[in-house]
Amino acid sequence: MVFCPNCGAENNDTAKFCKNCGSSLSGGNPIKDNYVATGNAPSAQSGNSNFNTNSNNSNSKSDNKNLIIISLTIIICALLIAGALVMFSGNGNDNDDSALSDSASLNGASDTVNESADDSSTSDDSTESSTVAQDSSPRIISGSFSTGSSASDKTHCTVYVGSEHAGEKVKISVLYSNDGYALNQGKIVPKTVSSDGYVKVASAYAFDYYPDEAYITLYDNNGNVLDTQTVYLNENSGKQTFS
Repeated sequence: MVFCPNCGAENNDTAKFCKNCGSSLSGGNPIKDNYVATGNAPSAQSGNSNFNTNSNNSNSKSDNKNLIIISLTIIICALLIAGALVMFSGNGNDNDDSALSDSASLNGASDTVNESADDSSTSDDSTESSTVAQDSSPRIISGSFSTGSSASDKTHCTVYVGSEHAGEKVKISVLYSNDGYALNQGKIVPKTVSSDGYVKVASAYAFDYYPDEAYITLYDNNGNVLDTQTVYLNENSGKQTFS
């Protein structure tokens, strides 16, 4: 058995180079001579030295692995924290935008309510104005019909609209019928209210039958309907009043 003078590794007696470190074994073997002289195993110290070296290398590698693992763990934690902060920030912005949107919606609804109230007020004012205008317009208050006994006598209609409308321009039509059949065309005739508040109109011709119904329509000078009234008559001559 030959011991390497460099590392103390055991080699075959015929080996020229150390199988462990590659050192030449031909230059004598003081380690073996020392072992023969003293009885101390040369491999003990050398083996321990090699073991310590290998152990140190192993520890160094283990420390490097631990350092790498710790570094990766720190990086992963940092990424997770950064992602959480970004998500939280995004949710906060969404909430702010939602709050602003809700506020804008409420303001819009309030404006709509106010506009509706204004429109309603304007509409009410317009309706009141229209009502006042209608109340001041001529109305069919009362009147009379008169028919002569002769076959050539026309039928006369007199409508009272009020003396406050004296001199106003109006239009009037009277449609006569008997037993559901029209006796005339009910043409619209322009008239002027008399000083005592009456509008008078005669039929265009005499009827073959006495009318049993008359439908009166009163218009303003522009042709807008102001009032209507249906009057039922007796089928005879003479004067008949209505109100």
